[in-house]
Amino acid sequence: MKIRYTQNLGISLFGCILLTTSLWARTWTTVEGSRTEGELLSVQDNQVTLRIDGREYLFPVTRFSEADRAYLLNWQREKRCMVCLKAVQGDQMKAGTEIYHPSCFTCLVCERPFMDGQAIRRDEWGGMVHGEHFRQAHSCGSCGRLISPKTIQPEQIFPDKRVSCLPCLKEAVRDVTQLQAVSRRVRVGLSELGLPPPTGPLSMKMVSQDTLNREIERAHGRGSLRGLTLTTFRTITGGPNAGTTFSHEIWVLSGLPVAECVSVLAHEYGHVWLNENYIDASPPAVEGFCNLLSMHALQKDTSKLADVLRKNLQMSDDYVYGRGFREMSKRLEKLGWPGLLRDLSTRRVPLNQRRK
Repeated sequence: MKIRYTQNLGISLFGCILLTTSLWARTWTTVEGSRTEGELLSVQDNQVTLRIDGREYLFPVTRFSEADRAYLLNWQREKRCMVCLKAVQGDQMKAGTEIYHPSCFTCLVCERPFMDGQAIRRDEWGGMVHGEHFRQAHSCGSCGRLISPKTIQPEQIFPDKRVSCLPCLKEAVRDVTQLQAVSRRVRVGLSELGLPPPTGPLSMKMVSQDTLNREIERAHGRGSLRGLTLTTFRTITGGPNAGTTFSHEIWVLSGLPVAECVSVLAHEYGHVWLNENYIDASPPAVEGFCNLLSMHALQKDTSKLADVLRKNLQMSDDYVYGRGFREMSKRLEKLGWPGLLRDLSTRRVPLNQRRK
């Protein structure tokens, strides 16, 4: 059976990722001997996806013990439905190289099976809908997971109309105390790169999308962003207190899952460093540098959500954020972090010397 797929490279990268049941829960052992309980979701391109305590993580096959690697090899050899993961015997549906049970190969919205030649929209998490039903399905604003309008719960819809899937909602950061805890974790990672803490006071604020959008518009910004940095410069000329001091306020969208909060805060701390060092660079260079910090902050997170966020940074077609990230990535590869920071520091131009 031939199925025509369409893809959307927006917030999520639509592709082939699997759903799971609890059929494949077992104790896993690493090569170092540590053990953990987890559900096997997929084995693909030498990457193993496990669900541990409700969260999905990616691990290289080589991370596991010899016995577990043998188990994974045998598991992978069987023909399995891409939705339920059970072995497929007898009737089956095919879409490219993927196979499904007929009862699993259905649309999240209308619950009818996909037919030959129909367009299908898929998310990174195994959800599928007919192309014409895509707008009827809800999509998680963080991970892109498709959500059936028949199963969505009231608490999954924020007052500003954003939608969250249940896994992202479970990890939502909703107050400043939680945000500050995430911030401390981010600061540790940035210090490893040579970024010092801010010299001026810094406060944080959690806001709705509507509030964030209004402030971005007032500041002549662009896009539907997740965070914003507001820096106040105060210059005193003459006397014992001569010099410039800074104060910063970071606004973060309320209700983001922890991994996305990490990414947003790392990005905004980049703006803080650029502002305190008077770096005068093009928008792609500025936002590309800040996205490099987001990528670095996400590197140690093996969750599936972090992997989706990393892909979004790499694949964004936005002229400023996407192109800027790829250009700055090339410079980072050439210069390394110390060299990149030194290079940016050569663009130091105090505010009173900049062209208006």
